[in-house]
Amino acid sequence: MSLPRYYFPGHRKIANLDFAKLGFDYTACPYRFEAVFQHGIWRVRGLIEDPNMTIPEGSQCLHYGQELFEGMKVHRGPDDRIYAFRPLENARRLNHGARYLCGPEVPEALFVRGIEEVAAANHPYIPPHGSGAALYVRPFYLGIGDNVGVKPARSYVFRIFVTPVGPYFKGGFGPDQGKAFMVSRLDRAAPRGSGHVKAGGNYACSFTPGQEAKSRGFAEALYLDPREHKYIEEIGAANFLGFRDGKLITPESTSVLPSVTRNSLLEIASTTFGWITEERKITLDELGEMDSAACCGTAAVVSWIARIADGDREWTFEFDERWQQLYDAILGIQTGTGDDPFGWRHEIPLK
Repeated sequence: MSLPRYYFPGHRKIANLDFAKLGFDYTACPYRFEAVFQHGIWRVRGLIEDPNMTIPEGSQCLHYGQELFEGMKVHRGPDDRIYAFRPLENARRLNHGARYLCGPEVPEALFVRGIEEVAAANHPYIPPHGSGAALYVRPFYLGIGDNVGVKPARSYVFRIFVTPVGPYFKGGFGPDQGKAFMVSRLDRAAPRGSGHVKAGGNYACSFTPGQEAKSRGFAEALYLDPREHKYIEEIGAANFLGFRDGKLITPESTSVLPSVTRNSLLEIASTTFGWITEERKITLDELGEMDSAACCGTAAVVSWIARIADGDREWTFEFDERWQQLYDAILGIQTGTGDDPFGWRHEIPLK
């Protein structure tokens, strides 16, 4: 694969940005990747420069939420090589959502090709190793067309854009960076709804509870199960983890999004550290029996929880070195600084 004409011999390898001070915000990069589905086939448009999109006003993604997205990160290693983390898992999760929303799957080879091409094309915007920042990759999928009826689209757009980002939670990770969360009594997803797929509509309903939590000084809202409001589900856009009785536990729920990060951390915990892991229902009251708690996700990686509040009740936790071990292990795989016994690190070819 040759680099786009934007580059030339002697160009700057890294863009002139203050990567160490980036927040989790959008910064436009020169290239994005696009493919369209029409007449039963995927047609690859490849790398394009226009960040704007024009779609029919009757598109299903606008009116009926036929839209999916993924999130992943690309890192620059100490050897200046570029690495993605388990892109095939993101492709499979997006296709699980496509089947649920009655749209065509994106071929896995096309998904990975898009990740490789857009990361390589924007490689000067991949933050330098050790800056604490990464290139966030956002693949998304839209049902489009001229339509007013409630039915799946016939045409689709698959696009990937990237943006350099800093830590999701300010301050990053460390013993003095515990986060506080507030239990919300609003629901994130329906008991038998679309919470298990990464559809955009699932996140719109998190705006009000998230804003309420932040207005009270918390980092985010913690959601309970939508049926009984008894069991822990998710924290904002992150998954919940806790240590109790020597086990690493995480919620089991059909309305929780299957997290690539969470599944990876459970595998690392079990295989690398020999810890017992368990996915099961976790009551809110059980927080009082836990040694420590954390949340995890693509954006957050791992963030330990210092406090959870529910009205007049409150649970506090001390920093646990086991979260540091998990954080270091997964980041070592992602950035090329540690061993990768699982084969999860995917190198992005630059030539």
